[in-house]
Amino acid sequence: MLTRTITSAVSVAALVLGCGLPADAQDKSGERSAAAKEYENPGFALNLLQRAHGPDEDAFVAQGELDPLIDPAGGGACASAVCADLMQALRVMAGLDRYPNPHKVALAAFRDQPALLKGRVSNEQLVRLIAFYQSYLGHAKVGVDVVSAPNSGYRTHHRTWAEADGPDLDVSPRKLKVLSYTVTGPTGAVLGRHFVLLKGAAKDHIDVVDPVKPGADRHYVLDFKPGEKEARARLFLNNPPGMPRTGGYVYEVNTVFTVSLLDEGELGKRPAPATASVESVNHLVDETARELKGTNEFLDPRAWRKRTAAFGLPGLDLPAEYGGSGWPAVKMVDVFRRAGWHNLNFRDVVGGAHVRPLLKSTNPDVLAVVRQVARGDGYVAIAITEPEAGTDIPAIKSTARKVEGGYLLNGAKRFNARLDQATHVVLFTQGTAGERGKLSAFVVPINSPGLTVERLQAHGLTGNSYGGLRFKDLKVSDGQLLGKDGEGMGIFFEHFLYWRLMQSAAAIGTGENALDQMAARLKARQAFGGPIGRFTHLQQPIGQYKTELRMAYALAREAAARIDRGDYGKETRALICGIKAEGVEMALRATDAAVRAFGGEGYSTLVDLGDRLRDLNGLRIADGTTDVMRMEVVRQTFGEEFWDMAAGPKK
Repeated sequence: MLTRTITSAVSVAALVLGCGLPADAQDKSGERSAAAKEYENPGFALNLLQRAHGPDEDAFVAQGELDPLIDPAGGGACASAVCADLMQALRVMAGLDRYPNPHKVALAAFRDQPALLKGRVSNEQLVRLIAFYQSYLGHAKVGVDVVSAPNSGYRTHHRTWAEADGPDLDVSPRKLKVLSYTVTGPTGAVLGRHFVLLKGAAKDHIDVVDPVKPGADRHYVLDFKPGEKEARARLFLNNPPGMPRTGGYVYEVNTVFTVSLLDEGELGKRPAPATASVESVNHLVDETARELKGTNEFLDPRAWRKRTAAFGLPGLDLPAEYGGSGWPAVKMVDVFRRAGWHNLNFRDVVGGAHVRPLLKSTNPDVLAVVRQVARGDGYVAIAITEPEAGTDIPAIKSTARKVEGGYLLNGAKRFNARLDQATHVVLFTQGTAGERGKLSAFVVPINSPGLTVERLQAHGLTGNSYGGLRFKDLKVSDGQLLGKDGEGMGIFFEHFLYWRLMQSAAAIGTGENALDQMAARLKARQAFGGPIGRFTHLQQPIGQYKTELRMAYALAREAAARIDRGDYGKETRALICGIKAEGVEMALRATDAAVRAFGGEGYSTLVDLGDRLRDLNGLRIADGTTDVMRMEVVRQTFGEEFWDMAAGPKK
């Protein structure tokens, strides 16, 4: 962050704002008119805001107005100010009035993300801040792409620009770019970095809106210098001829953030998420977990999804045409493992989760729900278990009766998660023919008339609610049927093979974290004149369970590769059911050993190991119990007769 020593203070202006866009900015048909298209140009939008900004009206937030709130050791508030100004420009570009009090929103951002008050903002934090402002853009949605300089010290795993070409500084409709440049002082010391909005660009110079003084343009001459290989690898910003020199300060561009306004139909065509690798997604999970630790949002899947939507996390494994990134299962197991390492509840914060069965539909309204989930707005629960039908899925009693224009659904569900958080639920019923095993699946808004949510208390996995449903004469349209009538069992098993695999990867991560805590405990805890780690009987479980969990994870990656090939056959089913059973049990044994190594502390809330045990016990039952999964391994490997001997109908 640019330090206060080289920023100029701007007095706090009145917070009264008025006027917005002309009435003709959008025509009556809802199509963007020629006037509206002009507003989509970032230069035009920023010009409009600059003309409105003045002593009596604040169209922008100036950095100096926020600097007093920032930790003096952390630099200035340029990142926070530039994102507030970005919001205003995006609103204009989207055909909306500018926000009446942007300072109030900037303060709300500090409350939502208190780490901003430290002043030093990473690339991930800036994208997360942009995601926060998403909720102030009405129905407009944005995508964020991050490209860094090859030598940037601020990048983690973002893409770098080609050294032969330099960064893309084109100014395009519906796209607004934030430039970050490193500030080096006369002595060669790096003072931090500064953020500006790109307003216009030519071959050799750019115009920017600087949050230090947003009401006036700032001009820079582009000065490309060679890197290790190519001539345009490094980009410096100089004052134009006739202007005072920068006083020995050096400005080098380190990152370009491209924020794109997306139409509903363009959501699947947006740039790949800024965090386009497993490593960077895991880094984002780590950082978000640290930020939310100790808050009410730590275990809240909806809060996580909303917060990380700009990075594309909710849609990682959803098709690109519906706003996702189309990640294969072999990459997703790595992410679920890392999420579970932090907390098993985080199995619900990445990927589409239970929206995936909706991909069986061709109904645009149903597929719109997939897009909502990818944007972080939607969340889908699934309800198949009933008071008298758990493992025996074909025995469910819920019914579907065909009526004109749709179906009437009647029944009850129990021991279902996510119902309080969900926007939609996938309901399974008997097919209309009533033939055992021929189930049907429907997607239903959670607030549908005739649908009642019931609540139970669970011992673990408390990030989601736990309870059941009752529905009487619940009317659904033909388009809410997923697949065909009677195909629900196949939809269920295909989805749950994938889901069980991902849950197992998360459980493996949960167990690995417990072992990490146990190893640290053995090093730190002193007893009988030395660290307790010298007792080899305490070391043995770490070696055993670490190896077991690694073996389980290797099998999980093998199963993921099978799914990516479209292999849902018996060998794959046996493999995944075995991983679900043994992966969870291994994680439980590892966590139990860690609890015992911590002694009385392990039985307290001073560490999270007790929560891990309860969560893993929940997963031992949920999505297929350990005992049934082991039976399924035998069934798929050695033949149906083994299942029939155990669970088949008695003659």
